[in-house]
Amino acid sequence: MMVITAFAQKDSLTRKRLDSLEARLNYLDIRLKKNASPPRTQTRSAVESGRYTGVVMADDESVALQIGGFIQTDAIHDFHNNNSPLGFLSSGIDIPNAKKSNTTYSVAASRFNLNGQIPIEGKGLKTVLEFDLFNSSFSPNLRMAYAEYGKVLVGMYWSNFMDVDAYPNTLDYNGPNSMTFGRQVQFRVTLPVSRTTDVALALEDPESFLTLPDDSGFKALKQVPDVTASIQYSKNGSHLRFASVVHPIVYQNTLQERESKVGYGFTASGVLQQPGNKDNFVFQASYGKGISKYINDIGPDNYDGLYNPASSSLEILGVWGLSASYDHWWSDQLSSTAGWGYLNLENEGVVANQSFKASNYGVLNLIYYPNSFIKGGLEYLYGSRKNVNGDSANNSRIQLTLQFRF
Repeated sequence: MMVITAFAQKDSLTRKRLDSLEARLNYLDIRLKKNASPPRTQTRSAVESGRYTGVVMADDESVALQIGGFIQTDAIHDFHNNNSPLGFLSSGIDIPNAKKSNTTYSVAASRFNLNGQIPIEGKGLKTVLEFDLFNSSFSPNLRMAYAEYGKVLVGMYWSNFMDVDAYPNTLDYNGPNSMTFGRQVQFRVTLPVSRTTDVALALEDPESFLTLPDDSGFKALKQVPDVTASIQYSKNGSHLRFASVVHPIVYQNTLQERESKVGYGFTASGVLQQPGNKDNFVFQASYGKGISKYINDIGPDNYDGLYNPASSSLEILGVWGLSASYDHWWSDQLSSTAGWGYLNLENEGVVANQSFKASNYGVLNLIYYPNSFIKGGLEYLYGSRKNVNGDSANNSRIQLTLQFRF
């Protein structure tokens, strides 16, 4: 009996020591994570592509819920008038410009997300719900709501026509003017062709953004989904991606008859990861007709197509753009990005002289990452806008950002 009691006491003491050791290891793990600066985990492309961090709760069957996000505070100073005070839009520059400066303090870029993981028959079911505060009242705004299981993704996510991994490392919420950009409700399937190559096909929200005067009698309809396709080759942190979109533009004419035109577009993009360091070069070139909804600077501005009173018909507009940026790391905790973008809308002779024709976007920043939970930086932004009649204006912006993850 005494032997059994001794063994029980020894077992109890061993358990206490193991519990104490486990607690110390957990404490050290948290301290190490707070003081570490993992490579490129806090860059813009990492955040936008869904590499989330946060508090994880899990049960015995590995069902997990991760709660995360960040609080971001921006101090933004525009030297000239800009109608987009939160995110920088070159298309939002006033022409003529009164050249009046303006300062904005904002938490609009802050985010909150829920990320669920459920193992089902050897595969993981991933569900994501994410909100930001990107509006003038800082009220919750839905960004993402999607589920991914195996090769299938459904819900609201980045369009398959967009290369989210080629997002330059900007503090500015919007990013380059000519970048293909947009979150769409979609049904997507991704098919691995080889270890390095994936093909993705998707049916996406068919909404069109058209310029239709109230007295034209025309009305935009949503009937046929957009079809997007992409192929991506990836190796050693670099990738090359080609994507295309077919955007059926369906509308009702003055006789209430249904008519349609077909928009289409192509884009080539990539990331060139420099060997031996964190530096990378990202680029994109795109062209299309009737696809302005997918272009960052003019997406919601109704340039997919417009009513031409001279011909009493709907005309779809061509658009093309180029962008490139280089992200240089001075050390593991300090980086700079320099980038440029150019956008051109082919609309001569179709729209009013005061309408948008072209824009430029430039960015230069310095970002500091003291640990995995905090980053802060200073960014200079330059933009110019040109109208169809040749009138132009520019704006410079300074942005100070502090971001704290949770």
